[in-house]
Amino acid sequence: MTDTDTQIPMGETSPENWRVLGFSRRREILVALLKAELEAAGFAGIITDLRIEPGPIGREYDLTALVETDVGRLRTPLWSHARAMLYCDSSLHASNRVRFDPTAAIREATHRLRDRLAVPFRLESRGLTITLPREGDAERSWTAEHSLFRKRTAVVREDRVEGASEVDVRDLLARFYTGPSLRLVDEQGAAFFLRGGDEVEGPMITLCHACGHWSEGTAGSCSGCASDAVDTIIAARVPAR
Repeated sequence: MTDTDTQIPMGETSPENWRVLGFSRRREILVALLKAELEAAGFAGIITDLRIEPGPIGREYDLTALVETDVGRLRTPLWSHARAMLYCDSSLHASNRVRFDPTAAIREATHRLRDRLAVPFRLESRGLTITLPREGDAERSWTAEHSLFRKRTAVVREDRVEGASEVDVRDLLARFYTGPSLRLVDEQGAAFFLRGGDEVEGPMITLCHACGHWSEGTAGSCSGCASDAVDTIIAARVPAR
């Protein structure tokens, strides 16, 4: 991991100093910062390599952190091109640029990677079970089992939700269901609609960080102010109840 051995002078990630650095040097700094964060979290012994992968031509700062471990590779988004451009935009006040600081992006990426670098699993008589980090009030586990008693082989996902005893079971199902939309019918013929996970995602939206304008579709610059500090995101539809 030669890149990660780079020494980072104090203040080199400040907006004024960051502006004059080249793309290669910036990536070296990000690798070094990410390495330091993961080592501080206790993962030094399992990480064999760290890299920062650039985005496509024209959006090079849509960066991805790649962590090579003793058993495989993990990736997570690191920074966006729009945020990188805003961080180096001297026309913006420093207090407005600080929220796009690359060190904040490093901390967020470290948090996501920490949750994935040492997920516990158990080998039991029923099979193999993993429990994912809790998200809000839900804890998700997966079990792969060969059940001789029930004469079946299955992979089962279980979501345990705290404080959900008063929630309608149809709403609980809709919250976690990820398949196609279904019309469900009980034995008496009463029906309700279960919205598919693929339909929860809305259209692609171009969002401008400079002026706050948004437009449907993808674009390389803002149609309102012509700034190229834009992100393309997927809008989320709020399911109708």
